[in-house]
Amino acid sequence: MKLDSTKRQSQVKPVGAAKLTIEIMRALARHRGAIGVTPLARQLERYPGTVYSILKTLEAEGIVAFNRQSKTYKLSHGGMLELTGWRSGEELPQRISPLLLELSTEFGVCLYLSQKVREDAMVIVATAEPDKPLGLYARVGHRFPTALGGTGRLLLGWEGADDAVLKAAYDKWRWPGDKPDFHSWAACIRQDSIAGFSYEEDSVPEGLASLAVPVATPGAEIKYILNAIGPRGEIAGKNLPALVSGMKDLAARSLILI
Repeated sequence: MKLDSTKRQSQVKPVGAAKLTIEIMRALARHRGAIGVTPLARQLERYPGTVYSILKTLEAEGIVAFNRQSKTYKLSHGGMLELTGWRSGEELPQRISPLLLELSTEFGVCLYLSQKVREDAMVIVATAEPDKPLGLYARVGHRFPTALGGTGRLLLGWEGADDAVLKAAYDKWRWPGDKPDFHSWAACIRQDSIAGFSYEEDSVPEGLASLAVPVATPGAEIKYILNAIGPRGEIAGKNLPALVSGMKDLAARSLILI
C-alpha cells in the first residue's frame, strides 16, 4: 500500500531535543534582554537541567551568548547572523555603525566589528568603508577562524596565558596559512596584550596591513574585536598612534553600549 505524503509526515515522530531547542530559541527571541536558566525553564515548563544542557550546546555552537557576571543567556547576534542574516536593532553592531563610519572616513581604512561566536570562529557583524576605492570588502555575516593573525593573538593572550597554554593552543589550532615559529608567535602575543592592540601584515594581502583592538577591559573575556584593514601606508608609520587611539576610544565607548 502506498502512503501519501501527508500520512508519511504524520507518522514521523518529532525529536524531543530538537523541539525543545526550537522552543528555547523562540523564547530567547521573544524575551527582551538576557534570561537565566531557572526563569527560562519555568516559562517553558521544562526541567532546568535539560534547558541548561541545551543552552550550553547552543553556546558552544555560537548561537547563544552567556553572561558570566549575571549568569544569563541571550541569542548571539553574530551566531544568528551567520545562520539566517537576522539582525537586531538593539544590539551593539547597529548602535556602533555611525561611529565606525566616522572613524573609517577619518583614516581612509575599512573598519569592521567582529564577534566571537565559538572558540574557533569570529563573525563580522558590522562594517564601514571610506568614501574612496580600496578594493576591500568585509561582508557582514562572514566567518573567519580565531587563529587568524592579530585577532587570534589578542584572543589568546588577553586573559593571560603561560607557555603551556600557548603551546597547547599552538598545536591545536588549524592554521589558515603557514604555521609561524612558536617562540616568535608567543612573544607577539605578550607584546600585543601589553600594548592593547595587534598590528598585522603577514595574514593580509601584499601591501595591506590590519589592526585589531579588543572591546573588553583588561583580563575580561573578549566577545567583540574592532578591526581595521587598509593600505599599509594608511595604517603603519606616523598614522598608527592616532588610528590605535581612535580605535581604543571607540572600543571604550562600545563597552558602554553593550
